[in-house]
Amino acid sequence: MSTESSPVTKADLAALEAGLIHRIEKTETGLIERIEKTETGLLERIEKTETTLLREFRKWAVSFESRFRANEILVGGFSERMISLEEWVGSLERRE
Repeated sequence: MSTESSPVTKADLAALEAGLIHRIEKTETGLIERIEKTETGLLERIEKTETTLLREFRKWAVSFESRFRANEILVGGFSERMISLEEWVGSLERRE
């Protein structure tokens, strides 16, 4: 390359351009690698979160279904008793 007092040549500019291009490509490659690493990490965290949410939702669903069935049995018992009471009241009304 030329010194401060001599004019810049096309070869000097070409060398500078080549150096800049090399640095840009190196930086670009590093950025792409960091982005890909970050993307992979995010995808892994998302997958872990989804798995955790699905596992917890399943626990809740099993518990809810159990309570729902217990209530269904209880309501069914009340319905049978209500029918019996309605029949008994109906038979009392027919006697009068």
